[in-house]
Amino acid sequence: MAEERTERRRGAILAAAHTCFWKTGIRRSSIEDVANEAGLAKGTIYLYFASKEELFAALAAKLCEEALVRVESALAGRGPLAGRLAAALDAKIGHFHRLLAGSAHAPELLDESASIASTHLEHLDREFHDALERAVAGAKLGLDAKKRAELLEQIVAAGYGVARQAELRGRSDPHAELAQLERHVDLLLRASTPAARRARRASRGLSPSARRR
Repeated sequence: MAEERTERRRGAILAAAHTCFWKTGIRRSSIEDVANEAGLAKGTIYLYFASKEELFAALAAKLCEEALVRVESALAGRGPLAGRLAAALDAKIGHFHRLLAGSAHAPELLDESASIASTHLEHLDREFHDALERAVAGAKLGLDAKKRAELLEQIVAAGYGVARQAELRGRSDPHAELAQLERHVDLLLRASTPAARRARRASRGLSPSARRR
């Protein structure tokens, strides 16, 4: 019972920190601001977190863990590979772009993330890439490791490209972005198959028989 109460209070503190950091930035937010937002005494916050930096690192860890759960859930779902990969990209890349777009202090949040929460972000990136790799390898597309790596690089780039387009538009439409991302991924998957590569070579007059002559 006491452990549940502790976890609930810790969760409430992290939620309050999220609100404060996104509203006024990390540098201008204080532990007292977080305490007021959470409806707790300032001293209570220090029972859970020794500093504002530790609090932000814990919040970053929580956001990364949640993103990874969404990524794995998307990849474990039913449906075509393109849809599952697109959902996984959106669960990580799209989600964080929308999250930052909701704050006027996005540049500061990025800077502080790089210095305070780099370990958590690097772990998320590794796990994200490994999850995508397992999904592509499991689909048995007939690609060797090098071709899979090239395909994954293109797929991830598509994820960042769609998110960047939404950022430049100044507005986000998650459903439209997901549909656009799925189309991009589907095209990349189709173009990467051995049959598609043979067709491209043949269209350029580079059929296997032509290459042997």
